Amino acid sequence: MKQRIRQLIEDYGSDAVITCDGTVTNTRIFFQLVTSKSWQNMERMFCSGGEIPRGQFLFIAPPEIGLRRADLVTIDERTFIVRRADAILFRNERLFIWGLCVEGGGPDPWSN
Repeated sequence: MKQRIRQLIEDYGSDAVITCDGTVTNTRIFFQLVTSKSWQNMERMFCSGGEIPRGQFLFIAPPEIGLRRADLVTIDERTFIVRRADAILFRNERLFIWGLCVEGGGPDPWSN
């Protein structure tokens, strides 16, 4: 099962750059906009850098990618911040990493 899921991600996933603890990894992932009407997608959020864009994105990554909260995913020239990443297990073996992220984390346009 693990090999089948790995092959599906490799065959049908999108190219992505993962940044974890300063380490940059090129890989393929499934990446999809979450279109639910939950409060996380509707509520405006502000941080010290300004407003966080609405919407969450779901990703499925290979099991060896060590994604954690606050890591970065860059796909199609857009950078996303990981808000949640969980290993999905089958018989105590990692099948893939499932997670949610929000857009942000790119270069600061005000300092250019």
